[in-house]
Amino acid sequence: MKKVLFALSFIVLVGLQALAQTTNVTGTVTDATDGSPIPGVSVFVKGTTIGTVTTPDGTYALAVPNDATAVVFSFVGMTTQEVPYTGQTTIDAVMQSDAVDVGEVLVVAYGTTTKEAFTGSASVVGAKELETRAVTSAVQAIEGTATGVQVLSSSGQPGSSPQIVIRGVGTLNGSSDPLFIVDGVQYEGGLSNINPEDVESMTILKDANSTALYGARAANGVVVITTKSGKKSDGLRVNASASYGVISQAVPNYEEVSPGQYYEAMFQSYKNALAADSEFTGDPALESSQKIADRLAYNPFNVPNDQIVDVNGVLNPNARVIAKSLDWYDALTQQGKREQYSVNVSGGNEKYDVYFS
Repeated sequence: MKKVLFALSFIVLVGLQALAQTTNVTGTVTDATDGSPIPGVSVFVKGTTIGTVTTPDGTYALAVPNDATAVVFSFVGMTTQEVPYTGQTTIDAVMQSDAVDVGEVLVVAYGTTTKEAFTGSASVVGAKELETRAVTSAVQAIEGTATGVQVLSSSGQPGSSPQIVIRGVGTLNGSSDPLFIVDGVQYEGGLSNINPEDVESMTILKDANSTALYGARAANGVVVITTKSGKKSDGLRVNASASYGVISQAVPNYEEVSPGQYYEAMFQSYKNALAADSEFTGDPALESSQKIADRLAYNPFNVPNDQIVDVNGVLNPNARVIAKSLDWYDALTQQGKREQYSVNVSGGNEKYDVYFS
């Protein structure tokens, strides 16, 4: 009987000593931006598996061993906090948002990822690259910065959108245009309608990953455009910018021939082609003299079509140019100028953010 009582006493003593080796620590975890409680935060003793999570009101209770050195608070999207433990019974934590610079991440179909974690082929053009280039379309900033991407000017018409080819021409009659995603939504409008100064970043997805994310529509690649938004820490900010540029011809014109010299040169070309044609049985010089105006489709002289040049390819001495001018180059080209003015307002607080341009 004495042995049984002694054993029970020993067990009770060991149990009391075990309870005495931990301290019940309580506290509240809040957000540094607005002071609201954060539920679901992992709270654990550093170097152990002892832990718990905060309740919906941000509170917790944790049995911390007396020999513990720190209590760690961890939550997705927040900076991990480590609070030294010196025996206190209350430990509150204020967690900061773990902000990520958009310029350092890749925007993909369902969120963002880092360059190191992304296994596909992608190129990123950020806001800094756009600011240093004077372009009328945001897509033009891709030219020369994204490997394997071709940017083609479809026409010289002001306001026209350039054509972008990511994977080359995949079909003869089909379209090679990539899929454009603007802020998570498929975009079918003109690319020139997007102000380059409103673009935060552009991600060009070039491999099979884009097809897996967006389906068959992404067979020609994907251009994901993320626009700017207001930042809570900036308050109200107004930005204004103006740019002016002049476009001129960089190389001189080619040497030109007169209308008479042009007809004489084309006569020789036509005559040589007829002489080399085994099926032609007539006189190449006579045929060229009579038909050269029909081949060129325009007679600027005051003589009939069959009398502009003789059979020797010499211009008729009586031929005079009746048009006021045949120099159409000045009418087709001019010194261009480019003006761009932009104003945007951005800001926000704990409840909202806004960007207007």
